[in-house]
Amino acid sequence: MLDEIICEKFKEKRIKFHDGLNTILGTNTGDNSIGKSSFLLIVDFVFGGNTYAHANDIIKNIGEHEICFSFKFNNESFFFSREVINHHKVWQCNEKYEKQNSMNTEEFCDWLDKQYKIQLPYLTFRNIVSRYIRVYGKDNANEKLPLHSVSNEKMKDACYALLKLFDNYMPIHSLAQQANKSNEELKAYQKAQTFNFISNIGKRDFSKNEKELERLNDELEELAKDVERGFADLDAEISEEAIRIKKLLSRTRRLRSGVKSRLETIKENAEYKFSVTTSDFQNLLAYFPDANVRKIEDIEGFHNKISSVFKEELSLERRKLEKELGDYNNLVNEYEKQLEELIQNPKLSKTVLSRHSELLRQINHLQKENKAYVELSRLKTIKKEDEERLSSVRQKQFAVLANELNTKMKAINQFIYGENYNSPVIDFSENSYSFFTPDDTGTGIAYKGLVVFDLAVLELTKLPIVVHDSIVLKQISDIAIEKILELYDNSGKQVIIALDKQNSYTEKANKILNTKSVLHLAPNGDELFGRSWG
Repeated sequence: MLDEIICEKFKEKRIKFHDGLNTILGTNTGDNSIGKSSFLLIVDFVFGGNTYAHANDIIKNIGEHEICFSFKFNNESFFFSREVINHHKVWQCNEKYEKQNSMNTEEFCDWLDKQYKIQLPYLTFRNIVSRYIRVYGKDNANEKLPLHSVSNEKMKDACYALLKLFDNYMPIHSLAQQANKSNEELKAYQKAQTFNFISNIGKRDFSKNEKELERLNDELEELAKDVERGFADLDAEISEEAIRIKKLLSRTRRLRSGVKSRLETIKENAEYKFSVTTSDFQNLLAYFPDANVRKIEDIEGFHNKISSVFKEELSLERRKLEKELGDYNNLVNEYEKQLEELIQNPKLSKTVLSRHSELLRQINHLQKENKAYVELSRLKTIKKEDEERLSSVRQKQFAVLANELNTKMKAINQFIYGENYNSPVIDFSENSYSFFTPDDTGTGIAYKGLVVFDLAVLELTKLPIVVHDSIVLKQISDIAIEKILELYDNSGKQVIIALDKQNSYTEKANKILNTKSVLHLAPNGDELFGRSWG
């Protein structure tokens, strides 16, 4: 929690804080320009805000000054200082507020986020607390726009900030990313169509293309069948000649294959050799001493004579077959050449190939157009489905949030007024919200609704602090203020308010205000800075 604020320029140098309600009191006559709102802006300043540093009247009349402050977490104190001119830097200090190390305001706010154990996804510490430090000059005390950090903030951003604070944004985040992705993909595709990189046709042209594609494919198929049937687009003379040559070519190839087979057999037989055994006869006698070697030699000689005659005949047959094979090869080459010249006839290229190419070109063109239409339709469908899913989940999450808030605000309102007064209601629509009290448009009731809303958020979320300036409270009835002060003090968190005319409230309210006072301001030297320039 915030423990103290110190400034050498203050009339009262050190202001100590405590849990629950802390009051900054003015006079019973409601004097202005004594520093109540300025001090609350300093509270915002020590929580990382910048509005105080941009207050020209402060800079002009007080000049450069330093705000020292401390926080206490788990009974341990942490000391800091921050200069008004060089306000982008926060100094870590020792207990005497001697500067040790510096950090930027974002790092400091991250540190506070961890110390307060908030650490909600997609939401910064400043985005949380700044909305609920409602001080004159911050432009966030509009009783009809309690979600807004400033009056011109987009409705959608204000709604999402509250949803994130309740930690109900996670289901929406991934769907929002997907919806954004599908939207960007569609936009990129449509842009490519705008520059004619991709075809762009409508549903009527798509249907027309489908019919034309069917006709063209039928024609292409028929053309192929005609070619298979024998060059249907050639004249009869060319067709008959082509068929005759193909028959001769097939017959000649068969005859050539027969010659090749016989030639291979001749080659195998020519390479056969009879066994030579004469050199081994002496070895044979070693095992068969009674063998008739002479007779064996006669048989060997006979075999050699036969072999010689056989080789001569094979050689003659081989030369004959090789000549016959050469003749067949020449004949096959001639027939193939004649058929090739016939097929390459200009009449065939013009009547068959040209038409075939044109059909393919037309089919390809129409297919590209229809493919582009189908892809565009697919991208549009995906975009629509993603947006519908996002819208459905978003509607459910905000419905849950509204129910939770309205239930709590009703309970708080009943504590303040009993059953006789309507409680404020928040209602969410598509990227917007409305906040009102049914059947009551009075100013006091409107500001009471704003306070009730903040108290509900304070109780239901990790919001660590609420700050209300007198502009928020002074319109509310005295009886309601008494109950509101009780709620502030029993919230279990720090609440800092500024109020004057304390004696005009009930005795109990006056007692709470004075008991919880941390700073009492008045004119004639008892202002925040000891003087007034208003």
